[in-house]
Amino acid sequence: MTNYRGNFLYGFIACGPYEVLPEWVFDKVFCPPVETDPITGESKVAQVGLRRVESALLQGYKRDEVFIANPEMLEKSIGPDTKVVGINVMDPLGMAPVTTTMSPEKLSYVAMKFKKMCANIIQLKKKYDFHVVVGGNGAWELAKSDRMQIHGIDTVVVGEADELALDLFHDLEKGDAPELMHCFVKNIQNIPVIEGPTINSLIEAMRGCGRGCDFCDVNKRSKKDLPLERLQYEAKINLDYGFDSIWLHSDEMLLYGCDNRDFIPNRDAITELWKGLKGLGANFIGTTHMTFSAVAADPELMRQISSINKQDETGRWLATNLGIETVAPNMVKKHLGVKTRPFAPEEWGSVVREGAK
Repeated sequence: MTNYRGNFLYGFIACGPYEVLPEWVFDKVFCPPVETDPITGESKVAQVGLRRVESALLQGYKRDEVFIANPEMLEKSIGPDTKVVGINVMDPLGMAPVTTTMSPEKLSYVAMKFKKMCANIIQLKKKYDFHVVVGGNGAWELAKSDRMQIHGIDTVVVGEADELALDLFHDLEKGDAPELMHCFVKNIQNIPVIEGPTINSLIEAMRGCGRGCDFCDVNKRSKKDLPLERLQYEAKINLDYGFDSIWLHSDEMLLYGCDNRDFIPNRDAITELWKGLKGLGANFIGTTHMTFSAVAADPELMRQISSINKQDETGRWLATNLGIETVAPNMVKKHLGVKTRPFAPEEWGSVVREGAK
């Protein structure tokens, strides 16, 4: 569990081959551990997904019964009172596109770290007889009985566990949970509010996207925008911890508050969001993903975001992910859904060029 020295891009180093970079360099230079209690092994910050599950469990468990542990210090965290161990994974077996590109036919760091952790958990499981459940964006990689058995896993949850986490953990305690579950959140009100700081002050602004690309798992979720008041509450938790910036996670940030079928950004909603978070005392508000089509549809919006962040004064720039995928018109029509809106599929190449300006 790491904060990547405050730079999300360092996370891609974990996608590289294990044999190329000495482990001490990986651990000390690029991916040092988050702040952790040296006595108990409790992590002071955690992935936002783990914080969601933590909050869901606190609706039925006591505070001292729920614990987020640093995976490097499990011997300090797991003991005779442990009933369930939950693991959040992004790319446990190194099967994601970036990892297979950077580590073709080689063991990646992210896969090595997962195997190492599971080997430790298996030994602790033999000693303390608890149940193991895995969820997170990469859980699908483990959704086969043989893979679960090898890694000591009892249950795999594919999808969003917000609504069922509490019932699932009760079932796991009784040894009555299914081997595999697929689930999605139906009501935004059922997404629990986080109660602890998150890695690099990342909070969820949205779920889903609405663009409809046929290869994207995010497209399975309906678009949900979390209200500003809630985001301010979660942002303040991170600022109070000591972070000076807030990062908004979304798979299409410029569609926050969008209420039209042409996918034209709602400038007022987005600038209100940026101002509302900046007003809490944050030095900078960043985001993880947006699309060229939304950028090209409203270039003035990007200028206003930069102005709110005072990027001209600080010299800081906003780094975000923009997926081009392809500019071949027939491929765009076949696979990209309505990603090009408000532009036509045939215009996608020029939209990318214009958006990049």
